[in-house]
Amino acid sequence: MRMLIVILSIFIVGCASAPTQKEIANADYGKYQSLDDCKRIAEKIIRGELKDPNSAIFRHGSCYKGYWGNVPVLGMEAVFGYVQKGTVNAKNSYGGYTGARSYTVLIRNGFVARYCISDNDGLCMPIEYFNP
Repeated sequence: MRMLIVILSIFIVGCASAPTQKEIANADYGKYQSLDDCKRIAEKIIRGELKDPNSAIFRHGSCYKGYWGNVPVLGMEAVFGYVQKGTVNAKNSYGGYTGARSYTVLIRNGFVARYCISDNDGLCMPIEYFNP
């Protein structure tokens, strides 16, 4: 069963496609997001996915203008904004740290548009996030 999930994940992620150079050049990335803004917004969404959010240890990368390509299999179109990547390590249900896992958060106009946290196999399945 686990192998089937891995194969399906690779298929879905492999079907993602990048926007054209023209689309990238003409894209609206939304309002500027500082590194501190990106860290704060990313931490909030990632903590919401953890068993013990208060135990989270983050290592943040830079925040930069970017995009998340099309994922047709999931019905997701390309999204432009500011990308925050990093790692997070947090405690599991047994109270032990699970090991650092990478995450990616795409922020547009101060809100999360899409994010993912890698699983134990290093696969990162995108989740579209709808803000109020």
